[in-house]
Amino acid sequence: MTSTFDHEKIDEIIHSRIRLAIMAALATVDQIDFTTLLKEVNTTKGNLSIHLTKLEEAGYVRIEKKFVNKKPLTLCSVTKRGSSALHAYLDMVTAFAKTRSR
Repeated sequence: MTSTFDHEKIDEIIHSRIRLAIMAALATVDQIDFTTLLKEVNTTKGNLSIHLTKLEEAGYVRIEKKFVNKKPLTLCSVTKRGSSALHAYLDMVTAFAKTRSR
């Protein structure tokens, strides 16, 4: 069986398990706070922070930090670029799966 799947085209930013989970969670909401995202992704604070930074540097997520009642609040949202990248990633995986199931 031959395949035209090119692994070189995989978006390495999204391909990480934790970053994929973050992107999937963000794709379903307008905005989510860090604590809720932490529970959704089921990782540590440090790990989530590192992966969010990587996604933010790629332009895939927007991080907004503010204070509410003198308490810090970090809000996360997916950008248009991030949404497009996630859909392209999912389309690629789906296409690959279809070629393998023939």
